[in-house]
Amino acid sequence: MQSHLSQEVSRTFRGELSDPRLEGVALTSFELSTDGRLVRIGYTVTPEAAAGGLRPLQTALEGASGYLRSQLAEHLDLKRVPQLRFIYIGVSYIGVSEHTPGAAEEGES
Repeated sequence: MQSHLSQEVSRTFRGELSDPRLEGVALTSFELSTDGRLVRIGYTVTPEAAAGGLRPLQTALEGASGYLRSQLAEHLDLKRVPQLRFIYIGVSYIGVSEHTPGAAEEGES
C-alpha cells in the first residue's frame, strides 16, 4: 500500500501541481503509519528554494495536501485517505554545480 501511495503522490506532485512556491522541492521519502491514517512525506529543497525561506514552502505543501488527498481517493481504492504530513529533510545539492567562478580547473597550473 505504501508504494502505491508514494507513486500516486509523486506522480501528482510532479505532473499536476502548478504552485510556483513548490519549484525546487523534491519528495524523498514516504512512511505510512501502522494504522494507515497518516503518511509522513520527507522533502528536500534546492539551495535557491531554501533561500526564500521554508515557511512559504511549508504553507504551499500544506495547501497542496487537500488536492493530493483528493487524487489519492480518486485513483486508489482506499477505505480512508490518510492525512499527509510534510517533513523537511534538508537542502539537496545534487545536480547543483559547485564550481566557483575564477577557480582553477583540475589539471590546470
